[in-house]
Order: sequence, then structure tokens, then C-alpha cells
Amino acid sequence: MNIKILALILLAFCAQPVWSQTPAASPTAADSPALTTRLALRDLWVEHIFWIRTYALANQSGDQKQAKVAADQVVDNATKIANSIAPLYGQPAADQLLKLLAGHWGAVKHYSDATVAKDAKGKQAAVTELTSNAKAIAAFLAGANPNLPEATLVNMLSAHGGHHIAQIDEFAAHDYAGEARTWSMMRTHILALADALTAALVKQFPDKF
Repeated sequence: MNIKILALILLAFCAQPVWSQTPAASPTAADSPALTTRLALRDLWVEHIFWIRTYALANQSGDQKQAKVAADQVVDNATKIANSIAPLYGQPAADQLLKLLAGHWGAVKHYSDATVAKDAKGKQAAVTELTSNAKAIAAFLAGANPNLPEATLVNMLSAHGGHHIAQIDEFAAHDYAGEARTWSMMRTHILALADALTAALVKQFPDKF
């Protein structure tokens, strides 16, 4: 894989503030706020990769109706993720996160569109956008939660961005077996990212869990 692809980073990760709806419980209880939050985070981020995958596949096959629905769902998902952090970090932080997520989606969409158009310069520009956006997201998350070191975020999220790009390239090449392998790795990795965020939130806000 191109080294610049591996340099991609993306995605802030935040959860639905379910702890405010769950009574206090032991961390090991089946209905503990930490576990409920972990599962909610996992759902949010699996939806993120699902709808971007749906857009990329529809875009490559020329199904603009499906692509439009998928794009709308990506935006809806990003909005929910961003707004979910307001109770902990405030609405201004939520608004900033939404801008960063919009930048991530815009760059991935740009790469997909350029791939369909066979626009090599457009693809490279999209990689540059993703790289810049990734650094901004890493800085934002590290600043919000001291349990999320910036360098670690860059390393972890680079793989996520690389999965998006690899997936789009595989659709373009009609390499569906390769894309199936990428999807499996992508899903496993996004679940790991969600779990890492849950652990960081629990550590930063022990009174909420």
C-alpha cells in the first residue's frame, strides 16, 4: 500500500452519553454504564464504516440514488457522534468535532469521486486533505482527553484511513475478494478504536461510570 495512504488518519470517536440514562452499577455488571457506552460506541462506528462503504460501492457502480442515500446517512451519523459529546465537553467542542468529521467525510468522498473519474491528481489531493484532517482530529482528541496521546491516535487512525482508501481502490479494480478482507480488518479495527475511546472516557470521567 502507498506510504501516503498509510499516513491517512481520520475519525474522532465519541459515544452516545448513555451513562446519564443508566443507574449506578458495578463496573462488572451486565448493565453498567461503561459496558453500555462501549456497545453504543461500537454501533456508531460500525455504522460509520458501513455507510461510507455503501457510498463507495454505489458511486463506483454509478447508482447515484443509492449513493445519495448513503451520503446522507454518513452525515447523519457524523452529526449524532458530534452532538453526543456536548454533555461532557460542551456544544462548542461538539461543533468543532462535527467540522472535523465533515472534513474526513469530504476527503474520503473526494477520493471516491476522483477514483470514479480516473483523476489521479484529484486522488492525490484527497490524500493530502485526509492527512491534514487527520492531524487536526488527533490534536482535538488529545486535547479533549489526556488519556488519548496524540501520537498514539495518529498511529491507530492511520490504519482506519488506509482501510477507506484500500476499499475504494479495490472496488475500482473489481477486487471483491480483496475488499472482503479489507472490510474484515476495517471492522475489527474500528471496534478496537471504539473500545479504546470507552476506556479513555471511563478513566477521564470515573464519576460517570
